[in-house]
Amino acid sequence: MPRGRRRWVSQEWGAFHIVSHTVENTPLFSDQEKKYFFQLMRRLSQGFFIKIHTYCIMGNHFHILATGMELDAKHASKEDLIRRYKAIYGKYSEYPAGAHDGNIGSIIPDEDGGIERLRERLGSISRFVQELKQNFTRWYNKKHNRKGYLWRERFKGVIVYHGMGELVCSAYIDLNPLRAGIVKLPEDYKWSSLSLRIKAPRLTEKFLYPITYPDSMDNCVEGKDNDDWTWIDIPLFPLNKDMREVEWYRQYVYAAGGIPVPGKAQIPERMLTEVLYLNKDLGTLNRLCFGVRNISYGIAIGGYETIENLQRDLKRKVINARSFINSHYIRATRVLRL
Repeated sequence: MPRGRRRWVSQEWGAFHIVSHTVENTPLFSDQEKKYFFQLMRRLSQGFFIKIHTYCIMGNHFHILATGMELDAKHASKEDLIRRYKAIYGKYSEYPAGAHDGNIGSIIPDEDGGIERLRERLGSISRFVQELKQNFTRWYNKKHNRKGYLWRERFKGVIVYHGMGELVCSAYIDLNPLRAGIVKLPEDYKWSSLSLRIKAPRLTEKFLYPITYPDSMDNCVEGKDNDDWTWIDIPLFPLNKDMREVEWYRQYVYAAGGIPVPGKAQIPERMLTEVLYLNKDLGTLNRLCFGVRNISYGIAIGGYETIENLQRDLKRKVINARSFINSHYIRATRVLRL
């Protein structure tokens, strides 16, 4: 039975959590492989219309939280499209000007010279992941003198709406190495976005995009009620403009990592206390009303009405969205199959 076409969330709605595991879920990647994967991911992101927010490259799988910039691709100029194509495939590469006809072994030219075909290609998150996995597989198989599939299956994904949904998912991704017991602190894992943000801010500016924080976050001051955000109560703290989001996010990841998860490692309370003290006591530990646990495949995360509207748009049976990880704000559903 043919696979259904994926329905990607628009750049106006949110991001996408991309996950893929190796064959038999076997740890295959050393630091050298992880380095090449990172370099390849960075190069491809400069060509495709995609904004990567968070990533983590583990020994047997990877996570990427990214927004597909479909509208930007739709309105891009011919010059920008060609520049992006050459950034991916080399400055001497020629983009396909038509469809390949396997029967006659030649190209059937498009009326516009292949521009719309190129636009669709570079504006597809699915194509980005395909290129990432296929290019890495070719390099890995050549390096290790092996043949065959490297990845277990087609990648999995979760639609994640702007705001708290992205924040929860981002922390979940950056906490992977800590939960697996590989490191004691999340930023100590070299192949994660949190480590890059803290230890290489200049490279971060050229590669990663910040997640979309809730609009009302700046109004959440300690001791001052906010109609929408009293349940999490995140205050401002005195950091310079460039570091504010990074430090706030690091503190959030620490607080989430301090929540016990059965069978997983967690951040010791002493470490969390030290981080909170450095940023002044933000009071997040006792006020954080939800944890970052295992995020299942094939679900959508967002507000109540947003979830149900999405189900209707996709012509799915509408099932009431349920509370997600003990939050009265974030809802989830398993109805979607992407």
